[in-house]
Amino acid sequence: MPSTNPTSTTFYKALISIKAGNAIVFSPHPQAKRCIMESVKVIKQAISEAGGNEDLVGCISMPTMQATESLMRHPHVALILATGGAAMVRAAYSSGNPAIGVGPGNGPSFIERSADLKEAVAQIVASKTFDNGTICASEQSVICTDDYRGEVRAEMERQGCYFLNDAERAQLGRYILRANGTMNPEIVGKSAQVIAKLAGLTIPEGTKIIVAPEDGVGYGHPYSNEKLAPILAFYSAPDYKAVCEKCEEILHYEGAGHTFSIHSQNEEIVSYFSARVPVSRIVVNAGSTLGAIGATTGLVPALTLGCGAEGGSSTSDNVGPLNLINRRLVAYPLRTQAEVRASMPDCPDGICESGIGEPERFDNVDVNAVVAEILKRLRS
Repeated sequence: MPSTNPTSTTFYKALISIKAGNAIVFSPHPQAKRCIMESVKVIKQAISEAGGNEDLVGCISMPTMQATESLMRHPHVALILATGGAAMVRAAYSSGNPAIGVGPGNGPSFIERSADLKEAVAQIVASKTFDNGTICASEQSVICTDDYRGEVRAEMERQGCYFLNDAERAQLGRYILRANGTMNPEIVGKSAQVIAKLAGLTIPEGTKIIVAPEDGVGYGHPYSNEKLAPILAFYSAPDYKAVCEKCEEILHYEGAGHTFSIHSQNEEIVSYFSARVPVSRIVVNAGSTLGAIGATTGLVPALTLGCGAEGGSSTSDNVGPLNLINRRLVAYPLRTQAEVRASMPDCPDGICESGIGEPERFDNVDVNAVVAEILKRLRS
């Protein structure tokens, strides 16, 4: 269980497990032990009051790496729901038991020129400040085209965002990441004012989100990482295709398979990004936090978000009760083996006949047009 969003994750995993007919045992992060154990206590009491068996939910009381590993490898464990860092998710998949692992988010949010700018910024601000940015699906960066940069920044400032200058940006950047490149847990779930104070900065009263202009991705660019706090990176690129490439770069660095959001009224651009960004869910014209977890969209309501093969996960679903059940299928014949054999095409010498005559197949085909179309699609 993660330290970044411990209580809601505990309640959610208990709910979907019991709904699917399973018992569940939690292994809490040591820094979140007390609140996770208190959450388990509340859940057990609710089960007991409803006439159920409170032992359906358990929790390791002395969490250690060895205890977690022993739990994951136990032969009576049917499935592991792993939420946390990459190392822990890898350990779950290598435990020998089936696992659903969910990795970090790091979702960019593209504000395209056709969007309602005021509404788009309002959605992003509301999303990023929800629970002070602790939801992994929250926006981690805002990106727009170069020619729109000034307008987007001005609107963000009007709605309570504070843009750091170069010195402030460097000072906060040294604080938000630890020496090993991981997020400083001291910033998680804190308000913009508290984070600024911790980093020795002074920001205007009423600041909702701290924004750092960024131009790079990876080592040496701390704002390109996931930040579970009201902090955003701010990027721009020459055109929408370059924006897409930058989003891909960000997500391949961290957050592959998770979430991306776009604000646009141009369906062609939405389709362009949908075909390219390496994520499992794309939120359009809505805040990424509540959109990705299914509160404001048609996605399955969930606080455990799979990252698919892109993110090294076994599923790209919003993980719910249906992911935690075994399906047993009973099959009856629709046709006999002889009927299947009779429906097969003739394949003399390994070449199957289609039943269509050669002239019918090729006389009306413009081969040059077909080749041109193939080349066009390969280049796009």
